[in-house]
Amino acid sequence: MVLHHKEFDKAGKTAGLQIWRIESLELVPVPESLHGNFYTGDAYVILRTVKQRESIFYDLHYWLGKECSQDESTAAAIFAVQLDDYLGGKPVQYRELQGVESTAFTSYFKGGITYKTGGVASGFHHVVTNDLSAQRLFHIKGRRVVRATQVPLSWSSFNRGDCFIVDLGAVIYQWCGSMCNKFERIKAAQVATGIRDNERNGRAKLVVVEEGGEPSELTEVLGSKPVLSDGDDSDDTQADMSNRKIAKLYMVSDASGSMKVSLISEENPFLQTHLLSDECFILDHGKNKMIFVWKGHNANPSERKEAMKTAEGFIKQMGYPANTQIQVLPEGGETPIFKQFFLDWKEKDQSEGFGKVFVTERIAKIRQMEFDASKLHESHHMAAQYNMVDDGSGETQIWRVESSGRVSIDRKTYGQFYGGDCYIILYTYRKGQIIYTWQGASSTLDELTASAFLTVDLDRSVGGNAVQVRVSQGKEPPHLLSLFKSKPLIIFKSGTSRFGGQASPPQTRLFHVRKNLATITRIAEVEANAASLNSNDAFLLKMAKGQGYLWMGKGASGEEEKGAEYMSQELNCSSKRIMEGKEPADFWAALGGKAEYQTSARLENQIMTQPPRLFGCSNKTGRFIVEEVPGEFTQDDLAEDDVMLLDVWDQVFVWIGKDANKVERTESLKSAKKYIETDPGGRDKLTPVVIVKQGHEPPTFTGWFLGWDTSHWNTRTMWSTKL
Repeated sequence: MVLHHKEFDKAGKTAGLQIWRIESLELVPVPESLHGNFYTGDAYVILRTVKQRESIFYDLHYWLGKECSQDESTAAAIFAVQLDDYLGGKPVQYRELQGVESTAFTSYFKGGITYKTGGVASGFHHVVTNDLSAQRLFHIKGRRVVRATQVPLSWSSFNRGDCFIVDLGAVIYQWCGSMCNKFERIKAAQVATGIRDNERNGRAKLVVVEEGGEPSELTEVLGSKPVLSDGDDSDDTQADMSNRKIAKLYMVSDASGSMKVSLISEENPFLQTHLLSDECFILDHGKNKMIFVWKGHNANPSERKEAMKTAEGFIKQMGYPANTQIQVLPEGGETPIFKQFFLDWKEKDQSEGFGKVFVTERIAKIRQMEFDASKLHESHHMAAQYNMVDDGSGETQIWRVESSGRVSIDRKTYGQFYGGDCYIILYTYRKGQIIYTWQGASSTLDELTASAFLTVDLDRSVGGNAVQVRVSQGKEPPHLLSLFKSKPLIIFKSGTSRFGGQASPPQTRLFHVRKNLATITRIAEVEANAASLNSNDAFLLKMAKGQGYLWMGKGASGEEEKGAEYMSQELNCSSKRIMEGKEPADFWAALGGKAEYQTSARLENQIMTQPPRLFGCSNKTGRFIVEEVPGEFTQDDLAEDDVMLLDVWDQVFVWIGKDANKVERTESLKSAKKYIETDPGGRDKLTPVVIVKQGHEPPTFTGWFLGWDTSHWNTRTMWSTKL
């Protein structure tokens, strides 16, 4: 194979996800609309590119299906090594095996991962089928990470404890077992909607079927329904944190002429000084199915290139399971999971105290250049750096989703959204078109479904070549924010469509102002009480008779203050600037009285040695299992039938969902203490444990979630009822 494949020229040029499948020992790109779909007989190479201020960093994975050939497996590994070399050795590398993918990998596919039978050798190709005569059955399994696995189209594949998707082409049935839970229903709906929108271009009908209420069209295909089993929850959760403390550190060297592995320390937490820039190291956590390879900047080139192969050999030598996960980390690109094994890990240029912590030259420092938005479309380098296709100066049109279809909104209100609505934004620029589908956190299932249909309809009307981007409230990409020029993004609490127009807003309103990018600020309306405040941000309190206060938290920035001033002008509010700790009596009176709010100095750190982590806990296997929520967590990730652990380092919250069972409730405190005691990072064993009940969360808990909504649980209950 050539050392420089033609596909490498396209790799890592823009932020986002790129996927290639191995076909005839070549790299073939997978369409973006089919990301998350993997054939069990194939191998893939996956690259995620992320821009962070002046730096770009990469996560590089190669994924192996259970039925892929040895040749395809080898080719994927070789391409991954070559691509890593092409990118200067900067990516964090992972080997992924079907069914046991890393948390980093699963976090890319919020709608779940779909395993399809066959592979390229069998003539299966990654194309949008639009085949309305197709017949397939998918088994939906998982909680934090949903996986849809294609199984034989037969009643023998069903069970009462899970959800299934029967894809008959023109109609897609979401079948819900009588013993499945609300969380599984919501995940199944996401997968079914993805099949309809991506593989059927919105042409198929989606029908939800409860066990026992199967329509005749379904029984004609499946036959008479037998007695179904209850199912097995043993693989719903995978990660067990009970062995977190067992780890060893080895040095890898070929100085003697052959690759040798020497034990450095068998007791963790390790010291950061153990890691030398001119060597490679293996952090062995194989008892918990995880191996890390750390590559020093000045390590021997052969040691660096052979890192993945060395790790695979180490797994065989130690007799660990073949599905043990592997991460290869460049110096400066260490992941939080790796750093937790070291005592007091320090980042380069790490600052101390209240405020924000930034890391310069975190991985791939790119050439410094002054930001000039007008030149973004002329430079792929700049487009990648700022994750923007252009400067946002093209033509923008915005519609609100209504039951009657798309309704245009006033251009004066562009950039102002309501959390109870969905919107469709069409952006036209000289190289094409982008359709953003913005979905409010409080929007109904009907509105979400309608937004998907209307997006497909709009795409057809403009020629069918637009790039489609779904955006959840609070996770708007930089380019979408740029469409509103210098205006902040404003999100109001309630919707405008459900009652034929916006009801009169309350006299007292509170707006949370947070800087999102260097020049872009996000403003969200929150509940008007003291618990909504946050020391790291600015707030606008609008009171009766057009009076108000611009409240500056101790950690608020100048950009956030400007955002609050802008919001004050938008609401025609005469506001007085006050600093945290200097509030007058009428300020607290307007908020219903003074109360506790989030004051953690760590909350807004952009890069922290120990970032907050969320875990789901369950005893469905007969023992208490802890599984990390992949990617950036939101309030949606709190499952009502589970216990959740929120680890913010200086304290651990145990959140108890209202439907969590008795064993989970009684074992939660014991499990949290065990979690702290077995932490490999050497934390204080007296770290406080805080028990939190659903619906009664204190601000010290809700402050870690962007845009916390106390009415969120009512919305989810309505969803599950409709599902």
